Amino acid sequence: MSQYAEDQENEIEALTSMFEEGKEFERISGTEYKLKLVPHPTGEEENHVGVTFHVTYTPEYPDSAPDWELEDVKGLPDEKVEELKGKVEESINENLGMVMIYIVCDAIKDYLLENNVKELSMHEQMMQRLKGEGKDGEDEEEDEEAGEDDDDDGPNEEEEWKGLADKPLCPEKDRISADAFAAWKVKFDEEMIAAGVLKRESVKAKSGRQFFLEIKQSEKADGAGGKAGETAGDDKEGVLVYDAALFGEVDEDDLDELSAGED
Repeated sequence: MSQYAEDQENEIEALTSMFEEGKEFERISGTEYKLKLVPHPTGEEENHVGVTFHVTYTPEYPDSAPDWELEDVKGLPDEKVEELKGKVEESINENLGMVMIYIVCDAIKDYLLENNVKELSMHEQMMQRLKGEGKDGEDEEEDEEAGEDDDDDGPNEEEEWKGLADKPLCPEKDRISADAFAAWKVKFDEEMIAAGVLKRESVKAKSGRQFFLEIKQSEKADGAGGKAGETAGDDKEGVLVYDAALFGEVDEDDLDELSAGED
């Protein structure tokens, strides 16, 4: 048996005495085995993390590094797994030339012990992030309040607002005049009318009846018949008669009444 094979066999024998075979130690062949590692092997505390260290001896181990893998990773995110792999590589390189698996296992167990934290669900992770953001916001508010308290100790640079009395007016050339406002109002109204927002006020022409009544009222006020009565009256002198037909104000109903009267 070569020295390498003897060293490997002796190391396996030592490992089986330290790790419970079948539970912690699983032998696959004379040069290959698995070690199941957790931070608290005796179970005195809950194990939230754990890995299986899969080792395969190379022909010249321990002078050369063994082949190895981390399997059945529990409770460690990807970035933690990569960090643990770096710890394993570092431990192996530091112990080349001597049997090292137990030393590497100790390094793995130490890392698991430092990171033995319960894996949070997605909901718990979200709530934790929100809680952290809220705490940061409260700290910022406290810092701002502390800054305000510090400012109270000294003179306040900003004067109290006193309305428009002390405010400077804009230059006179930039001020709006009454004429400019009136011109703008006309333009604005036209735009609103065009958009249908406002309706243009139309002045309705006076009907013939309105003219007639105004003339009659004017004659009564003057106490005379007036010239309007002479031109408008046909039957009696001085009597003013309103004829709607003269003003084109006869509607269809009136024409029907006239036709019925003639019949």
